Amino acid sequence: MSARPSVRRSRLLATAVAVAATAAALAPTAASAADAPSGDPAAKPLVATLAQAPDQGPLTRSGDGADLTMTVTNNSDQAQPFHPSVAVTPVGSAPANWQWIDFSATAVSAPDTYGLRTWSGTNEFAGAVLPLNSMASTPFTVPAHTTYSWKVSFKLTAALPADDTAVNVALRNDLGDSTVSDPLNLPVTAPTGAFYQTFDGFSGTVRFQQPMETTLNLLNNGASTSTVHPTLRFGDGTRQSPATLALEVWGDGAWVTVPGTDNTWRLPPVPGGLASGASHQYRLRLSLVDFDRSSSSYFSDRLSLTSTTDRGPVENSVKYYLDLDGTPAG
Repeated sequence: MSARPSVRRSRLLATAVAVAATAAALAPTAASAADAPSGDPAAKPLVATLAQAPDQGPLTRSGDGADLTMTVTNNSDQAQPFHPSVAVTPVGSAPANWQWIDFSATAVSAPDTYGLRTWSGTNEFAGAVLPLNSMASTPFTVPAHTTYSWKVSFKLTAALPADDTAVNVALRNDLGDSTVSDPLNLPVTAPTGAFYQTFDGFSGTVRFQQPMETTLNLLNNGASTSTVHPTLRFGDGTRQSPATLALEVWGDGAWVTVPGTDNTWRLPPVPGGLASGASHQYRLRLSLVDFDRSSSSYFSDRLSLTSTTDRGPVENSVKYYLDLDGTPAG
């Protein structure tokens, strides 16, 4: 009986020694894996790149953009998710909104694809590259030992501030399971004619005794002062409007009627023109004067803008859609 405790102690000691030896053998391997840099290709199953065409020239506002090739290769033995986006950051002033860039993405050797405009931070546009008809959070699935490629394109509009001389373009993968290529720096040519105008908001409604107000914003991102004469029109001439509208502009503390015919009005010119980098706002009010209710009491069309300047073409944002309710007041 007295020998049994000694035997048990010997067995426990042998087991402890074996466990310690196993732990010692495993410790260097675990440490080396923890110390592996996150950018080490061996540590990530995917390799992603974004490359410009060899003949890529400087970008121009309202002109030549960039066509980039995005590729991802799965070097692993299992299918892997990939959730890419392309971030574009102007080098200079921060645009007030994302109307300064157009973005698209199409598959070259990949599943059907679309590009989604998103906003990332104060001064950065991000275009998500997604499977067609998918939600923004849906990644691609890249089969084992397979390469996918896409064409990613963007253009700069006249809304890009005049002092932006380049854009930084970076590839991102929200899942972090890939290496990514270095960012690209694409120069932007000095602006010549770069005039931009847009409405506040996208739509509105006018009723008898209930006018609609909006603001027309003008922005000159050209290289020099420009004279400008905006013209505002309800409808594009393809349909006969049943309504007669009146337009007023706010000035000197009061609403001033703008003369016009056929729902077309020439706004007052900007005194002295619009200097490079300067902006001007027209506060506008539209009222319903008359409405022909022979067919309906409702009508919808859009406000369109044209401008005469001495500094090249003018870009407009999306049209402003206007609903008219011709129901008699009261």
